[in-house]
Amino acid sequence: MENTASPLDLYTLLQIALEERSEAADAFDLFKQDAVMAHAPAPGDEPAVTSNDAAEAAAEEVDGFSAEVRDLLTEASDADLTNAYRQSGGEVGHPVAEALLGEIKRRGLAV
Repeated sequence: MENTASPLDLYTLLQIALEERSEAADAFDLFKQDAVMAHAPAPGDEPAVTSNDAAEAAAEEVDGFSAEVRDLLTEASDADLTNAYRQSGGEVGHPVAEALLGEIKRRGLAV
């Protein structure tokens, strides 16, 4: 069966990746907080997975999503960048708009 769905545009892909990165960062903060508040296990009763382990996994996810965002930006055409920036509305503080604007400025493109 042929896939007839249109591929997601740059704006949508960035929006998804940045939201996933934000969720992973929130998980990292939560797990680190749990690790600080957790009582030490009794000797010999070491848990199989600790909050520190979970925090490290969440931090790796943050790094992975950050790399995905960088890849999307660097691989996008100039036209895709400027179109996605227009789609974002250029709102200051909006993570997608800010990421796009940073790459647009890096490339020296007009907005």
